[in-house]
Amino acid sequence: MSSATQETGVRVLIASDDQALTTRMARILEASCFLSYAPAWADALKSIKHHREHILLLDPGLIQGDPGQSIAEVSAASPATQVMIIETPSRPGIDQIAFFNAGVHGFCKDDISPELMKKAVDAVIKGELWMPRSLITRIVNEYTLKRQSAATLSGQSGKSVECLTPRELEVARMVHMGGNNKTIARKLNISERTVKSHLSAIFRKLNIENRLHLALYFNEIA
Repeated sequence: MSSATQETGVRVLIASDDQALTTRMARILEASCFLSYAPAWADALKSIKHHREHILLLDPGLIQGDPGQSIAEVSAASPATQVMIIETPSRPGIDQIAFFNAGVHGFCKDDISPELMKKAVDAVIKGELWMPRSLITRIVNEYTLKRQSAATLSGQSGKSVECLTPRELEVARMVHMGGNNKTIARKLNISERTVKSHLSAIFRKLNIENRLHLALYFNEIA
């Protein structure tokens, strides 16, 4: 693995055994990020544990088996590291929903323009999601079906927010309004780490998986 010193302080790990893909991503990001490289999954986990990169740009062909387990390994090694999937024509047909439900924050094609790639990294760093509209539609439809099914079984849709503390409810509503972690931290005068801690508690208590599902949940009870 190697690193280059840059000005922004954003640390990005490019994990792929495809040299052409690694080279292209490096050329796009080398002027604005600290870059590290991992040609194997074990190398990626080792780097994340040591360097705590802000973003893992992951070629999904590098991992084997269940996406959820692999993303969980990343979170265990460095809870603050956000994962972005790079999709390539040579490895089509990945289960985007499975990766998203596992905690992935972004998806991009290997031929993404340099301008969009930089915007994607910036968005994910801020705690936002970056994904194609088609995936957002699938996620919304899947979530809606789940919530409708749960509401039919329990008859308690909208009541579970009572389990949130006042501060957790405040954070949840700010996410619903589109706030990212940095904005929420600034407005509430707390650290981004504290915001992430509140979000983890909110997800657990409401039995939802991520901030997009949280926003959709509050759409239903607003």
